[in-house]
Amino acid sequence: MKNRIAQYLLMSTALASAGLLAAPAAAQADSAMPAAQESDPAQDQQDDTAIVVTGIRQSLGAARDIKRNAVQFVDAIVADDIGKLPDRNVAESLARVSGIQVDRGIAEGTSVSVRGLRQNVYLFNGREIVDATGRGGVGLDQLGSSTYGILSLVPSELIARLEVTKLAGANDIAGALGGIVDIETRRPLDGPSSIAARAGASYDTLTEKPSYEVFGLVSQKFANDTLGVLASGSYGRRRLSQQGLDTFSGYTRFTSGGTTRFGHSDVRPEEISETRTKFGLDGVIQWKPAPGVEITLDSFYSKLISDRERYWISFNPQTGLTNATYSPNNVLLSGTSTAPVLTNSEFAYTKADTWSSALNGKFDVTDRIRASAELSYNRSTSSYDQNYLRLQPVAGITPSTSFDFTKGELGAYSISGIDLTDPSQLRLTILFDNLYRAKTEATAARTDWSAALGDGFLDALNVGVRYQSLDTHVTPSLADIRPAGGITASSLSQYLTLYSNQDFAKGDFGGLPRSFLAANDSIAGGCGVWTTVAAVSQAAACLDPTSTATALAGTYRIKEKFTEGYAKLDFKVEGSLDLAGNIGIRYLHRDMTSIGNLIGATGGVTPATFLRSDDEWLPSATVKMNVMEGLIFRLGAAKVVAFPNTADLNNGVTLNNTAVFVNGVQTTPGTGSGGAPNLNPFKANQFDASVEYYFGRQALFSVGAFYKDVSTFIVAKQSAETFNNVSYLINRKINGDGAKVKGVEALLQLPFYFLPGALDGLGIVATYSYIDSTTPIRDAVGRVLAFPGLSKNNANLVGYYEKGPVSFRLAYNWRDDYLVSLSGANTGIYNDAYTDLSATFRYDLSQNLSLNLEANNLLNEHQRTYDGTAEALRTNLFFGRMYKASVSVKF
Repeated sequence: MKNRIAQYLLMSTALASAGLLAAPAAAQADSAMPAAQESDPAQDQQDDTAIVVTGIRQSLGAARDIKRNAVQFVDAIVADDIGKLPDRNVAESLARVSGIQVDRGIAEGTSVSVRGLRQNVYLFNGREIVDATGRGGVGLDQLGSSTYGILSLVPSELIARLEVTKLAGANDIAGALGGIVDIETRRPLDGPSSIAARAGASYDTLTEKPSYEVFGLVSQKFANDTLGVLASGSYGRRRLSQQGLDTFSGYTRFTSGGTTRFGHSDVRPEEISETRTKFGLDGVIQWKPAPGVEITLDSFYSKLISDRERYWISFNPQTGLTNATYSPNNVLLSGTSTAPVLTNSEFAYTKADTWSSALNGKFDVTDRIRASAELSYNRSTSSYDQNYLRLQPVAGITPSTSFDFTKGELGAYSISGIDLTDPSQLRLTILFDNLYRAKTEATAARTDWSAALGDGFLDALNVGVRYQSLDTHVTPSLADIRPAGGITASSLSQYLTLYSNQDFAKGDFGGLPRSFLAANDSIAGGCGVWTTVAAVSQAAACLDPTSTATALAGTYRIKEKFTEGYAKLDFKVEGSLDLAGNIGIRYLHRDMTSIGNLIGATGGVTPATFLRSDDEWLPSATVKMNVMEGLIFRLGAAKVVAFPNTADLNNGVTLNNTAVFVNGVQTTPGTGSGGAPNLNPFKANQFDASVEYYFGRQALFSVGAFYKDVSTFIVAKQSAETFNNVSYLINRKINGDGAKVKGVEALLQLPFYFLPGALDGLGIVATYSYIDSTTPIRDAVGRVLAFPGLSKNNANLVGYYEKGPVSFRLAYNWRDDYLVSLSGANTGIYNDAYTDLSATFRYDLSQNLSLNLEANNLLNEHQRTYDGTAEALRTNLFFGRMYKASVSVKF
């Protein structure tokens, strides 16, 4: 019934609007028909023909034109100049779009939510791209962030503009519950021949070490501007650091005095040092051999390499707990624990790359019929090589740790009863030699046709078909070595070092030791370097790491095939009002095969294959009306679908070896995540409305509202499961009941041309969004949970000055707290509110040479998470300010 009602509303909205209103047409931008360029009457009335707009105002004006000329609900970010997207990376630039919220990893934006939803489609020059772990992937980083996801892999210097479609039309690729993000690079025939280069160096205050980057572009036209070749490349090497309070297991529930309590079970004062290298190439050949014919071949490659060291001290505050104090929400705040105090060292080497190529042709078949065809291939791979060593007290030594999470920003700690620098008091108890590997290949073919229908109400008929094959392999090699009784540290001198950093979290972590025994970088060689320690080198897991139960459980392959077709009618009416729009329907068929291994309670392995097919009909309609000069009103509705993240469809389970045993008895369950290949897709009926006023030069004010009625969605649920006689709490995705998402978005873009003298170079861009959701999901104490990644409030304010050779931008971004996922205590893990302030300065030394200065994270913001309530501090991480200087040349 809901589907029928939605389809009826879609049809009636477009037809009723078309019948009642009349106006000249505004051409729609789609894959077969380019957008018509509308003039700006308010701007045309002004005598400003002698003004040449460049830099910030040029990019804002171009973004405004994209929004205005589109029929769909579209926003855009345009680079200020060649190689100059206005932020450090794609994710942070997207945060300037109203309704988009950015997630952060180490020191930078990593992924985004569109209208509070993470189920989005990412395109590169109009074709879909995915990372190594498939659709919705966040890379293989084990820190719980998306540091190596698809948006981190695209160097911002290669990008010309970003477009975000918030309401899909019938001709748009299906799969976005939130929106469609299209990353577009430059094309050689779209502008003059040019050569550009940029070189810069940066400095992070926490690492106190320099970083550098270079960029170059060559674009050349030939054969009377009918053939163009473009090649661009970027290379950067950045040293970064992160310090603070971290965790893996987080909070769990326990009983004290007959009352259910919530307490931190894995406190980690932690330091990360990382060297990150990023390399990108983009090449385009564009050819127009005859009028009405255009052939484009473009290829993009990007590679990211990370070399990371991580050191931390950890303990479980709940073990042997005395003198405990609790908040009114029964959250553990302080006390004394007799848990083993552990020193931990990790060396991680990550490689991630993506390669995407496409051959595209556009043809005027007749005066009325236009066609396009495209073949594309995308391959992404990633590997995460992790070597980890844990030391804990030898038998007979029982440390005592007094803690108080309420003191300072990171808590205060006093450790007694052990010397963490004395090898005779410590023993090796856990060693990991893990290699996580993932690869996804995507092959797609599509063709789109458009036929002009004349000068009547029906303007054009658009039809098209698309086929895509997605193939994801995940093949971990896992060696988890736990020698019986441990190995005394005094016998492992060649593998250990005294790690010391007296400046670690200076002013915080009162009472915490700054020196402790840890592994040296020789363990990065894996099991092979432990030749003198038979308990390690001869362990079964070291000899055959691909056959361990945890490796087999995490090994899977998922194959999906999509067949899609659509029909869409563009309409226009001429009369007292300009009106244009479209109505259409898209059909989608999906076949999925999930191949994996099921692990039984006693550790037995059973290969398993799961098959599933889906069919979806997706109607949509949009109406755009020029109500008066510069004033545009839009209405739209669509049924949208988003299939589960590829990783959630695996036919197995990933186990984390966090179980705790005391005298052979398990006292704390391990943790893990499992797949659910029979998940139904997200489905929603979506309705949009907006009012936009375009005035002056580059000026714009818009406000919009949206509503999504989500009939089916996916949420994590925790369950107790047993594998190889060990108890685990496993998070698996399940289909939840219906939910609703609604919100309001506002945008103001205002250059201050009306100010006198030099002040007319000032301007502002401000966005605000309010997004709310209602779901049936409740946590352990009955609190209603929102969609993960959804902040109710998000605000951006950009102030700029541009006059003559001087250009300055100050950008402020703030987002409310938001749900990340469920914790081991079955409470919500929340990212606290976050504020980012950055600044850029540019001075043109000449027409071809400019000096650029940048400063990021000027407020030295911390990234804080909590469990359930604000006092349940889970993590509090910081990474310092970053400053960069660069020189750009352009000819």
